[in-house]
Amino acid sequence: MREIAFILAALLCTGMCAAPRKVSLKAGTYEISNSFNRRVQAEAGKMSAQRMWCNSAVAVADAIIDADCDILGIQDVCDSMAGRRDGATPLIDIIRERGGDYDWLVLSNRNPSFPLDGQLAGGSGVIWRASRFELRDWGIRWLSGIYDKPGRAKEYKYGGGNASMMWVRLYDRLAGKELVFASAAINGPTQYDKGERVVYHEINVANCRNVVDYMRYDIVPKGMPSLITLNARNAPSHDGYKALTSSLWFDVHDRLHEEGALSEDAVKVKDTCNSPDESRLQGGRPDHILEYGFSVKSYSVLRNKYPTADGSLHYPALHFPVVAELEY
Repeated sequence: MREIAFILAALLCTGMCAAPRKVSLKAGTYEISNSFNRRVQAEAGKMSAQRMWCNSAVAVADAIIDADCDILGIQDVCDSMAGRRDGATPLIDIIRERGGDYDWLVLSNRNPSFPLDGQLAGGSGVIWRASRFELRDWGIRWLSGIYDKPGRAKEYKYGGGNASMMWVRLYDRLAGKELVFASAAINGPTQYDKGERVVYHEINVANCRNVVDYMRYDIVPKGMPSLITLNARNAPSHDGYKALTSSLWFDVHDRLHEEGALSEDAVKVKDTCNSPDESRLQGGRPDHILEYGFSVKSYSVLRNKYPTADGSLHYPALHFPVVAELEY
């Protein structure tokens, strides 16, 4: 009798004391280059006409499907990409037509409302696996202090013209928990603020700080896992990058590098974007995935070419998809 009680107690303890099941999550960021800039580059002879949005949309969709992320932040989204121009198919529809199991949210950085209303110019979006996630909340933040919902605005001295951060709170059906995911584009042109000339560096640093402040103090409930994906338009040695990573969030590339677990390819080649004529890599590592509450398994930059409208192979955008394998 005593032995049976001991066995039952041991089995009960095994069930109660077992570590919670870890769930994998594949997250990414992809700056997809808005259609206006593509057209200007093509008309100037610096870029193939096949990289104009009308010719490269399918290539971008294929790159997203191949990246196979559970959740992906996209930046530099414009009206054409959102399907708000005559004859333009929304990117998400192209992805679905090509077999992708995804939903998305893109919000106008001119008139942040949902359903989508207003102009998009250099905006951000989030794409997630439809069968896995449920959208629970959302918002958009101008990094210069414009608010998405009453009572959440802060006044900052500096802010880039179109710089914005879009965020979603999703319920992960597989993990049985919620997470917050943000996608941001850190613009920072030289401008004047109340008569004072403000240079790119100062604006970039301020915008990076604004991203962290919004996430930490307004958006992410204490202890909730969260991710920030962004084109920070700066190098890891830049003060803006330091502002991002001196907070709760860690760059997945840096974390693996510190642990000696970064792949040989990622150590040797850091670039996350290419040149307009596709002849070389350039720009260092402006695209980042920052995590809080996850363990990092891998990091990679997907530098692949895809068929465009005439069948010729091209990099779909100036930037490449950046992907991280995480666990929580």
